Amino acid sequence: MVIDKRFFCLFLILILIGSLGWAESLEERARQHYKVGNIYYEHGLCQEAEREFRKALELLEKKEKLPRGIKEEEIVKEQEGPQYVVGIGDILSISVWENPDLTQDVIVRPDGKISFPLIDEVQAAGLTISELDRRITNKLKEYIRFPDVSISLKKMGGRKVIILGQVRSPGVYSLSGSCTLLEAIALAGGFTNDAVTSSVIVIKGGLANPKAERINLARAIRKPQSKQNIVLESEDIIFVPKKFIANLNYFLKQILDPISRGIYTATEFKNW
Repeated sequence: MVIDKRFFCLFLILILIGSLGWAESLEERARQHYKVGNIYYEHGLCQEAEREFRKALELLEKKEKLPRGIKEEEIVKEQEGPQYVVGIGDILSISVWENPDLTQDVIVRPDGKISFPLIDEVQAAGLTISELDRRITNKLKEYIRFPDVSISLKKMGGRKVIILGQVRSPGVYSLSGSCTLLEAIALAGGFTNDAVTSSVIVIKGGLANPKAERINLARAIRKPQSKQNIVLESEDIIFVPKKFIANLNYFLKQILDPISRGIYTATEFKNW
């Protein structure tokens, strides 16, 4: 009897994903994600493999930081830092692995809900992307065995900017009227002591058409009327590094994925 390799691959993945729910420790869960990633990689599914390897790495990092006397399940549920909170007008890209009919962009309606096939309406506004992911995954379990849901932010609703890196309160900020780069930094609590103000990165075009440019804010601090103190636009992303960033294209590739997933404390940020 000839066994289709792709079918066998999917069969193994389903078994391993199913076992994730029974894994008791962070280390066991990380090991399962690593095994799934290896199967994906061996069958040429590089993006899926990368996603599983990333999950394994994040779980192992949580285990290393686990304080004595604290249960692992408490750490898993705890948010490590600021995450993007879905708002009205946001456009989200949602996909379910091996279910192309369920891959679509959805907009958060004025009532805070989104419409999605099979599960009808889901409350989205007020949730982080990871919380919404879990909610949709749980609802889809009634129709799909082991649904693998991926959600990313495609466009922010309203007039918002994202400020990350070496500022005291990184996160998403709403703009009211005209706002300069220095004013936005002030909203985020100002610079930390490690900030390299001469190499602030501003990403224009949002997540859909990102283009990075380097701004010398050290000059603008001395002369607030400097051209370096630009006026921000909706969906601008500001990143204050702790070291000079030479290759802006490589920098973009590294940080755009965690930003689109709404995770602002991701491993990718620590290198910058």
